[in-house]
Amino acid sequence: MKRKLAFLGAILLAAFIFTYEGNTYQTHALDEEDQAWIEEARGALQNIVEDREVMALVYLCDDLTIRAEAAEDSTKVVTVPSGQMVEILDVTVAEDYQVWEKVSAEVSGKVYEGYIPRKYLACSDERFLEWEELYSMNPGEAVMLAEENAAGVYADIEQFPESYRPALEALKQKHPNWTFVRQNTGLDFQTVINNELQGGKSLVYKSYGDYCKEGQHSPNWYFASEDVLKLYMDPRNSLHENAIFQFEQLTYNESYHTEAAVETFLKNTFMNSNSPAPKTDMTFSHIFWAIGAEQQVSPFHLAARVYQEQGQGTSPLISGNYPGYEGYYNYFNISASGSTNEQVITNGLNYARNNGWDNAYASILGGANVISANYIKKGQDTLYLQKFNVSTTASNPVYTHQYMQNIAAPTSEALSMKKLYESAGALENTFVFKIPVYENMPASPCPMPTSSTNVVLQVPAGYDASTIYVDGIPYTPQVRNNRRIVTVPNGNAQAAVVYRYNENGAPIGMYVWTLEYRNNAYAVTEQPGLTDLLTYHGFSIRITGKAGIRFKTGISADLRNTLLTGGVNGYYLKEYGTLVMNNANRNTYPMIKGGEKVISGLAYGTDSNGAHQDSIYETVDGRYRYTSVLVGLPADQYKVEYAFRGYIVLTKDNKDITIYGPAMAKSIYSLAEQVLNMGTYASGSEADAFLRKLISDAK
Repeated sequence: MKRKLAFLGAILLAAFIFTYEGNTYQTHALDEEDQAWIEEARGALQNIVEDREVMALVYLCDDLTIRAEAAEDSTKVVTVPSGQMVEILDVTVAEDYQVWEKVSAEVSGKVYEGYIPRKYLACSDERFLEWEELYSMNPGEAVMLAEENAAGVYADIEQFPESYRPALEALKQKHPNWTFVRQNTGLDFQTVINNELQGGKSLVYKSYGDYCKEGQHSPNWYFASEDVLKLYMDPRNSLHENAIFQFEQLTYNESYHTEAAVETFLKNTFMNSNSPAPKTDMTFSHIFWAIGAEQQVSPFHLAARVYQEQGQGTSPLISGNYPGYEGYYNYFNISASGSTNEQVITNGLNYARNNGWDNAYASILGGANVISANYIKKGQDTLYLQKFNVSTTASNPVYTHQYMQNIAAPTSEALSMKKLYESAGALENTFVFKIPVYENMPASPCPMPTSSTNVVLQVPAGYDASTIYVDGIPYTPQVRNNRRIVTVPNGNAQAAVVYRYNENGAPIGMYVWTLEYRNNAYAVTEQPGLTDLLTYHGFSIRITGKAGIRFKTGISADLRNTLLTGGVNGYYLKEYGTLVMNNANRNTYPMIKGGEKVISGLAYGTDSNGAHQDSIYETVDGRYRYTSVLVGLPADQYKVEYAFRGYIVLTKDNKDITIYGPAMAKSIYSLAEQVLNMGTYASGSEADAFLRKLISDAK
């Protein structure tokens, strides 16, 4: 039989060489001895697949059709993208000696069976690879690898975009047995980022710089900023030894997934072998190893995941003595989520109690079952995909069913995995890494952020959050995690404002935040004491003399007095007044104090001549109203809209800050029509005649 195997191996090898060089060759009908050899190989494979699930990945293509039979012209079963996980069930050899694997593939929750040529599958299962070598079922691979190593051009790496290749080539040259599989997500990179920023999916720990945060989610955790999420989601940032294992297939291989290696990894953790795991007579290293072998899941992954989740081992989730949940453990933090520590703990321990996790072994076994059955076997078969579900063929829709919120978890767990393999002397094994590729990625890897000019606001109910005004300039915010985020040009912004409007669109209130740029990010301070600081009180029109339009702004008499005496959070009143500009210019020029095309009128404060001004037009409902009047316009300007807004200058620690009221626009013509339609003045009166002439002149 050994002679027969060698002979058939030579035939298969020759067939591969002819195909690989682009030549044609004669096919030969399989004789009885060939058939016997194939049946023997199939029987040996069945012994393996009955004992364990043998998983592989589709690669060396954009997408691949699974066929009903082992032939290129056979009926299509389903087409899957590169990176699709399949389970190997059987093998057959066509008359041209091409090896086909019978596989099953779960695509969007539905299981398909059919055949795939062996050359399009990447597999790291040791027993399967040993079987292939024994029966010469993949004879061309050694030749192809030798030619690739000699030429420095690798078929698997050539499938990746150019920006991936230098890092992958460096890894391949150092580790020739590693295989890289492109996962074709078909997803737009920015769309992925936008979705992963929503719903509290992506968090960073409190130790991160403020420029990586967009508000607090829960004790110790913050919503991740867009830039830091891009850093961790961009696979190109992880194509080095310390991070690459977040893309590893998480299957079991007995030669290097040893109990001794797990024990070495756990030596300096709370899970060391100094004492048995709670309520068991086993060490943690034995538990991880035994469960990994039983579940056909990497015990290194299980150990690294628990270490990632539990850190120093002081969490109430694994103490066994949390009040009301004594004797229950949740080592993987399954279902341990919430916005407070208490919610996180009780939700996690409720899950443990409901599933009978009353000792360390039961908890780790139960958690491993959840990971294996609900993630690894459902298409989320890497650390990366367990955090960022971007697999369009996984059982769960993209961006859902994500194991963790910590965006750094896959990277930190990958380092733990690398250390485990290093301690086991297994870094040169036949690892397969499934690495996502997105559409419209940046030309180069996304960098680590070092600063941010984002202003992050939680807008109170009732205010218009569709536009945020920062130092008087309107911004359309991005919306995520119930927050509004605007990016301003630099670190000089002083205040942010939103307004409330009534059903007719008239502004009836404002809310203020003050801004300070420190530690390379904006610190935002709510100023409830400045609520409704400036109010809009409408327009009026002159009915005698020169045609004119009057705009009225109000300030609370009590608040003004406080700002002049004790101050509000250290802010004191310096001046206030009104800004005016042609409304058409607002599309080009900002309507701010000192801005181009903007006229400023002082109502309170010291003017340019050193004289103190304090003009109060009227007092209504405890608010001082001050005005700005635009007069002397020629008739051809009557239909021109002019915009008005109040402003106020406060000072704190010898630094001025300008806050703006809502901008409103009106023309003399439209205001005259409005007043006439209201019937304010008797028909034929002087005022009525004045307004009608104004309208006539405008026309």
